[in-house]
Amino acid sequence: MNVNLLYADKEWSASKPYYDWTSITKDLGLNAVFKAASQDSIFRNSRAVYAEKEDPFLGLTVRRVMRQPLQTAEEIKYRQDILKDCLKKQAFVDGLYQVSSKLLEDWEKLGRKSSTAVERDSMAKLITDLKVLRLLVDGMSKVHSLFLENIEGINSEGLLHLFERLQEELSEEKVENLDTLMKSMSFYANIAGSSAEPEYYVSRLPRIRIDCSLTDGLKIGDLKLETMETIVKPFKNPNGISAKIRGTLTSLAPGMISLYKDQALQDDAAQLEYQTVNYVYSYCISLVESYGQFFDQLHFQTAFYLGAINIRSQMQRFKIDYCFPQVAEIKDELKYEDLREMVLTIDQEGKTVGNSGSLNGKQLVIITGANQGGKSTFLRSIGIAQVMMQCGLFVAAKSFKSAVCTSLFTHFTRREDSAMNSGRLDEELRRMDQIINNLGEDPLILLNESFATTTEKEGSDIAYGIIKALKEEGVRIFSVTHLLSFAQRMYEESKTDEKVSFLCAEHLEGGKRTFKMIPHAPELTSFGLELYDEVLGSNA
Repeated sequence: MNVNLLYADKEWSASKPYYDWTSITKDLGLNAVFKAASQDSIFRNSRAVYAEKEDPFLGLTVRRVMRQPLQTAEEIKYRQDILKDCLKKQAFVDGLYQVSSKLLEDWEKLGRKSSTAVERDSMAKLITDLKVLRLLVDGMSKVHSLFLENIEGINSEGLLHLFERLQEELSEEKVENLDTLMKSMSFYANIAGSSAEPEYYVSRLPRIRIDCSLTDGLKIGDLKLETMETIVKPFKNPNGISAKIRGTLTSLAPGMISLYKDQALQDDAAQLEYQTVNYVYSYCISLVESYGQFFDQLHFQTAFYLGAINIRSQMQRFKIDYCFPQVAEIKDELKYEDLREMVLTIDQEGKTVGNSGSLNGKQLVIITGANQGGKSTFLRSIGIAQVMMQCGLFVAAKSFKSAVCTSLFTHFTRREDSAMNSGRLDEELRRMDQIINNLGEDPLILLNESFATTTEKEGSDIAYGIIKALKEEGVRIFSVTHLLSFAQRMYEESKTDEKVSFLCAEHLEGGKRTFKMIPHAPELTSFGLELYDEVLGSNA
């Protein structure tokens, strides 16, 4: 049985990730998003309350799912719709996650991942298998009950179809048959409860009826299991008379053989019990495998949505606007309103500036302007929103619309460190070579001050040659640069090219920075002297 809460037609599996997820995570600061996902929320009256408790599995799951972008608008909408339901039914999602977490934890205690498992045909292994079966059946019942309690108000295709599959899987007839089966085998592993009062002890007495034929010499021929059931007998004192004579009394029943004080018969009966129960259980193996896979996936997939809820709780905590982005059908379409860099916004508790604009049809966007004017922050806001949209999450904006771009690359300047085997420029060129050699369909590259580790003239020549060639190949590029010669050269050559746009960090008189990106020709200064005067002027 499938969960299908991440995809409509399949379960989650690692495939088609971003080429260099490590660089994307580092350059866009996504570790802060994963940490926010791990910040467990307490659900009170259907509202999520932020708590200091962390669940690292939630952040790890969000990281793994975000690493694997969705490919189509239909896939994104499918996941968005489920997330919208989850945001309305937070306690429900938490309940599904907790049920699956507890079940898998209990299963591990029974030795699911043990490297020293008992042999398959041993009695001890059979007892464990029966306990696992009981665990899984009870778990499915709990999941079904959670859906019955919360189905009202759920509208997403994913959750409604999962409920339909649960209804079919746990039909009244099947539940009744499973319950009968578990009760029949309960004597072997103590896997079923009883109706006895709490102060009573319980004795489970198996009744196995076998039909057989007789061959020559009165030898037993074909065997057939006719019935198997367990009779539950409650009694107050395990050392009392009723407990001691319960075996003897069975001989009074027609067709029954008493095993009382006959060790040989007891040994034969024990072997017969084992073989009979093992035979019956063999028909349940596929059910155990199916339910086991179901809970593995339910645990993982609900962890993603619970992590998303925790991210949203952080945003609400600091009054940060968010929206579910629209997926554009046209290549190179991008429109945004009050778009903020989510990581910085959470870190600064919502005290950031948003950007609004339309870059529809723009293949190359070059961003210049004043130092510390918000250029790199704006570039990261585009990258973070694109990655979050492509895994079905919300973005930090009032509205956001972009085309799907699963071949996403980041190329940010890096500080030189001991791990580098060559200079910074060589390292930048090596990373760019890897990007060029792994360009997929409709790629998007985010460049942040690339090739600024050498002289202005050499860096400008390198940037011009690479970016011009990429543009001619149809690659979509956003470039933040302080290479003014490069920016000016591209501006002069692109005055009539509608696919090229130039943005600039807004700079008011007196050196005030608004941290907004506005359409503007490249400026021939980064206004570094203003920052010098602001920071050191009074002490110079």
